[in-house]
Amino acid sequence: MIALDDVAIVIPAYEASDTLGKVLSDLIESGAKPEQIWVVDDGSPDETGNVANSFHVNLLRHKKNLGKGAAHKTGFKEVIKKGYRWILTLDADTQHDVGEVGRFLSADPQKMDLIIGTRRFNMKGMPFDRWFVNRLTSMVLSIFGGRAVSDSQCGYRLISAEVIEKVPLVTVRFDTESELVAKALWAGFRLLEVPITTLYTSPRSHINKLLDTLRFVKLCVFHLFWR
Repeated sequence: MIALDDVAIVIPAYEASDTLGKVLSDLIESGAKPEQIWVVDDGSPDETGNVANSFHVNLLRHKKNLGKGAAHKTGFKEVIKKGYRWILTLDADTQHDVGEVGRFLSADPQKMDLIIGTRRFNMKGMPFDRWFVNRLTSMVLSIFGGRAVSDSQCGYRLISAEVIEKVPLVTVRFDTESELVAKALWAGFRLLEVPITTLYTSPRSHINKLLDTLRFVKLCVFHLFWR
């Protein structure tokens, strides 16, 4: 089992002023300390950064919007520099139930390197475009990654610092999450999937469905030669 105190929490955020406060409040109520939480404001034009500051968490800011993957990489670099060996990531839009953090922490750190949440793909609750993109990218990654991956794009995950240190990430947008899974598998890291609940409280998504889907497929073809 992994102690929550040993985990850095990285939250990429873009135009999340309406939802970030609840995520941070829930994390702190669950036992996380503000000093172990990093919000990466990816060039938001709204009050996202001010919301983060109001909770006295660590705030990293991009001057302009660079992409979710770029925000993750900015956060990863900072928390590894601080000496954390485990990194929990979750989204800023309240889709991830903070009460399920224990599902990730209960894993044996001697047996797993990357733990990703697996959403229940209920067509009645999940927007069709998100369902389609996720099913497609997960299928492609399962083929190229050498093992079944149920949910390649889920942002709720626990990652060992060793994975971040040894897996070179070249993408900067939503495809970074899939890139991390594929390259971690190719590098021989151990993957565990845990079921999670996802709440789709807003129809808005910052994913460009067509372009990001093409990026995912291109990424996996590139990975075939990267290996």
